[in-house]
Amino acid sequence: MVLNRRLFLVVAAPVAAAGLALSAFAQPAAAPAPRQPAPQAPVTIRPLKPGLYMVTGGGGNSTVRVTADTVILVDGKNNAQPVYDALLAQIRTVTDKPVKYLFVTHHHPDHSGNDQRFLDAGAQVIGSDDLKTIIATYTPNPNQVRSAAPTVTFAREYRLAEGGALALASHDRGGHTGGDIMVYFPDLKAVATGDQLVVDGVPNIDNVNGGSALGWQHNLGELLKLDFDIAVPGHGDRPMTKAEVAAFKRKVDTLIERGRAAVKAGVPKEQLLAAIRTDDLGWTINAPPWTTPARLDRLYAELSN
Repeated sequence: MVLNRRLFLVVAAPVAAAGLALSAFAQPAAAPAPRQPAPQAPVTIRPLKPGLYMVTGGGGNSTVRVTADTVILVDGKNNAQPVYDALLAQIRTVTDKPVKYLFVTHHHPDHSGNDQRFLDAGAQVIGSDDLKTIIATYTPNPNQVRSAAPTVTFAREYRLAEGGALALASHDRGGHTGGDIMVYFPDLKAVATGDQLVVDGVPNIDNVNGGSALGWQHNLGELLKLDFDIAVPGHGDRPMTKAEVAAFKRKVDTLIERGRAAVKAGVPKEQLLAAIRTDDLGWTINAPPWTTPARLDRLYAELSN
């Protein structure tokens, strides 16, 4: 998901006529210093419940479920050997058991980038049928490599019982992307959601690759039917409570309601995002990637129905 920032332009007051005379002697403004890349957060593990951990940094969040025999992992972060090594190093601080299963919530490489490395290490990579289709057809960004496809796929539900633990994966409708899954650990009342939940950031609907505002709304409704008290979001440095998930869905409901009202009132597609009030939601959507023409076309069409 992408966090958008507004750029505010401060316009100076008109300069007095006497001051204009000095402008001939003014030195050219110094060129701005090159922008340095934002430092990457370190890969860090934190305990959530007995046998359950959340790993932040290095891409999207990962969820670690330690069983009696192995590790069930949800999402393997950005495609980079150092990130993969750091993730495994953090897992080894809590268990020496191998990662035997990797669930992939969606195709974006900050979540699926190390799939091939886990495959090479002998893990099963599990995702939805739609995820496998998307990985075969989408176009990665120029600086990205297409992630490896899952080796085990399912249409709607997948049940994994391993080492006394149970993981229930589900894929309903396209939300953040067309291949999204959530992974529920009923014995711990915990769920890993991928980017269908984010903390302190602007949600991202990749409707070019099957995402859907209405599907996203539906999926969150289905999530809230589960008996859980902790959710691991796709991004953010902390888990979310069920009450926070419900509050997040209310914001999504409000966004969709306002978007539909704007379309019904005749707001042109090019003005739609600017017309939807989101300041009270804490989100800025009148900016990329929401304004990408292909995405805006699909969003407008969906809100028109």
